Amino acid sequence: MAIVYKNFRGDLYYLHSRKTKKGNTTYHFSKKDSGSLVDEMPSGYEIYESPNGKVYLRKPLKKLIHDEEIKIIEEGMKKYCPIKDFKLEIKKDVVSIYTVENDLSFIKEILPIRMDLDRYKNYETVMRFRLVDKENRTFSVERFCFLGSIDDWIEIDESEDLRRLVKEYVRHIGQESLYDLF
Repeated sequence: MAIVYKNFRGDLYYLHSRKTKKGNTTYHFSKKDSGSLVDEMPSGYEIYESPNGKVYLRKPLKKLIHDEEIKIIEEGMKKYCPIKDFKLEIKKDVVSIYTVENDLSFIKEILPIRMDLDRYKNYETVMRFRLVDKENRTFSVERFCFLGSIDDWIEIDESEDLRRLVKEYVRHIGQESLYDLF
């Protein structure tokens, strides 16, 4: 039985393998259900789905951010942020917050047919928390700058009190006040 993964959009991805010129095996996911399908999960790998639904096979990343810290950010988003449709992406020393950039919920009210709108969601990251000091557990909070000439992250604040950073800054996500934060 081939390895199949269903992403949040409802798309099925099949794990394929191929040999490189050096004879090594590489893996990739595809929507094609034929070809060099893989029947068994390769040892030392995990399936990863990006916030926008792309599916990859990767080696597990080294976790620098503790589960309790991730929970603080997740619970803070639920409690303080006006945007309720969000995803967290954890990569090494960064927790990125992704929110829906195209809210299509209004379509349910104007169209008489039932649609799965999740298929059409697109997530973008606007804020992230970066671990800057592993020993003291110091985090910086950063927002993305959307000015055409910059397109980079702007550090807003830094603290050993992650709860304070979350409470103070996630409430700006989805608001005009986000752009006033420097």
